[in-house]
Amino acid sequence: MRRFVPMAILLGISFAVTSLSAKDVEPKFKSAEVKHLTKGNDVNLSQDYLNYAYDNVREDLQKSKLFGIVLEDGATVADADAADSVIIECKIVDYSRGHFVVSDGHIDITITRRSDHTVVQHINEKFGWPPNANDQNKGKYTGNIVTQLIKRALK
Repeated sequence: MRRFVPMAILLGISFAVTSLSAKDVEPKFKSAEVKHLTKGNDVNLSQDYLNYAYDNVREDLQKSKLFGIVLEDGATVADADAADSVIIECKIVDYSRGHFVVSDGHIDITITRRSDHTVVQHINEKFGWPPNANDQNKGKYTGNIVTQLIKRALK
């Protein structure tokens, strides 16, 4: 029994430190305005998919704690906060539907500073969906992928 007491104390301390550090994370930027997703001319994806993806990107970015607040397309920001705010634009530039294998997509993500419109980060990544996924599932998956790419790029 005496051997388990120090182990229990160590586990308790590690959980306490982990929970404290997770809550005290400062956001990288005060705000992020997410523009509606767009698609290239030859991309055959529905407007429903773009709407689902837009909603999921905003929701997942808010959960990520990278930004103090995630704003909708067209939102305004105070001039004092503009230097510490970004605009996120996503464009699906390529899409090919798979039949038995994964459908492929190619996304362009541009993160620009709101105050002077300088590019903070530009991401160009290829990803895929299950071939028979509906628009809602593809939108949820896209939101997750975009959030992961932005988190990786801004670290």
